[in-house]
Amino acid sequence: LIITMLLVSASASVSMSARGPAASASGDEAAGVTAAAARDATSSSDQEPASPKEEAVYGILEHDGSVRDLYVVNIFDGGAITDYGSYSEIRNLTTSEELVRDGDKITINTAAEKFYYQGTLEKKDLPWNFTIKYFLDDRELSADELAGKSGRLKIAVSVRRNDRVSGSFFDNYALQVSLPLNSRLCSDIEAENAVIAEAGGKKQITWTVLPGKNADLTATANVRDFGMDPVTINGIRLVFGIEADTGMFGDRIAQLAEAVKELDSGAGELLAGLDRLSDGIREYTEGLKAFNEGIGQLSAGAVELDAGAAALRDGLLQMSNQNALLMSGAYAIQQATFDAVNARLKEIDREMPDLTPENYTDMLSQLSQMPGLSLVPGLSEALSDVKNQLDGVVQFTRGLENYTNGVAQLGAGAAELAKGTGEFSSSAAMLAASANELYKAGAQLGSAATELRDGLASYKAGMGKLREGTSGIDSEIEKEIDDLLEDILGSDEKPVSFVSEKNTSIKAVQFVLRTDPIKMPKTVNAAASETAQLTFWQRLLKLFGLYHD
Repeated sequence: LIITMLLVSASASVSMSARGPAASASGDEAAGVTAAAARDATSSSDQEPASPKEEAVYGILEHDGSVRDLYVVNIFDGGAITDYGSYSEIRNLTTSEELVRDGDKITINTAAEKFYYQGTLEKKDLPWNFTIKYFLDDRELSADELAGKSGRLKIAVSVRRNDRVSGSFFDNYALQVSLPLNSRLCSDIEAENAVIAEAGGKKQITWTVLPGKNADLTATANVRDFGMDPVTINGIRLVFGIEADTGMFGDRIAQLAEAVKELDSGAGELLAGLDRLSDGIREYTEGLKAFNEGIGQLSAGAVELDAGAAALRDGLLQMSNQNALLMSGAYAIQQATFDAVNARLKEIDREMPDLTPENYTDMLSQLSQMPGLSLVPGLSEALSDVKNQLDGVVQFTRGLENYTNGVAQLGAGAAELAKGTGEFSSSAAMLAASANELYKAGAQLGSAATELRDGLASYKAGMGKLREGTSGIDSEIEKEIDDLLEDILGSDEKPVSFVSEKNTSIKAVQFVLRTDPIKMPKTVNAAASETAQLTFWQRLLKLFGLYHD
């Protein structure tokens, strides 16, 4: 998830840097359109339709989780572009052409195949309210006070709905919250419901917050000389491609309900016949009554046991039928992740072979040792982060393979169990039949008929309740499955714009948020030289949050 967001966002920097230092400088000076330089024009009464686009929302958070600044990178196909948004500043990230603004309407006609522009939002609200608190030895401190301290650290992150933001982002977007702790300076790390992974000398603590859910996330650790890289929060719509095929299952349930209905009708007819038989036959042999009742209970229990085993077998079969779909989705995620990483790496070395789950470890190691790359600050850490993310994808896919294999094995075992309980049920039925013959041999037919009538009456009453309970059960099960999937993934409604409701052709929206790092203050040299113009690699690293002036 993080890799995909970073690669998409980095493409804007790559497009701008590809024009060379001179053109890039020209774009910084001439293409940047601020609020003060925007054109004043009278708006047309008819709103021009907005162009299809993607939105990448970047947020800089204060250490306490409040919003400092929000930026949006808008991504379009080239040509005539119309967009809407309330920005304090807009900037062309792709070409030297000028963006034209008329109120909240932004237009441009560009020959670029892919066009990016950045807007600084006037509003400072996100769909979520984040609160980050820091405690050292049970005493709350600010982030600045915490820098350089030692003791038992606790970081608490609260995620709540922001009612001031309209739209369905809170209900449909999942969050990934990450805390990076220095492995050399932190130990005894604990974080409930989080994934803790080693990444380039850091312990990456990551939580996933499902759509529509509030969350209280807590991590603790023993620290010394404390400092920490930025807390990152990424929001994206979950799309797993899960289609729950309940049609066959619903058909089987409907057939079961119909069979129960027929059994109930047949039991009623049989009970009426036994009533007529019981009128002429009354005597009963008391000595065999308890024995016969016990055998009847054993037979009924065997039938229930057989039914339970069959239900277990059928349930596992349903799960096994989803194995191929789950694995297909996992392989697709893995392939998409590797494709995205390969696309970015091709910009570094077009001759570099594609990374695969089998060779990526060696290839990334070789890349990190290429001459000249070590001179780029932070690149080794970035490559290590990429490797860590690929490790996670590969481990997830292999773990899912183990899971589906386990389900298949359980299904085979359940089939054997169902076979055994079926044989036991058959034997119990035979034993009940034999006991009934013994009962009839020692008892008078009347008593047997009366007992059978009473048992069948109970069976008829139970069958009536079962018939009532299974009526409409197929639609109820399908609704429960749909509700469960919506609770996990959010609704399937089309994406909406975070920037303006006038933008009605939204392909995707993602959120990339971070705080500043926690670090000791640096002594500033008053005679520091004028800031040099950044190179392409410095721009790329700065976009990733790995380069600091």
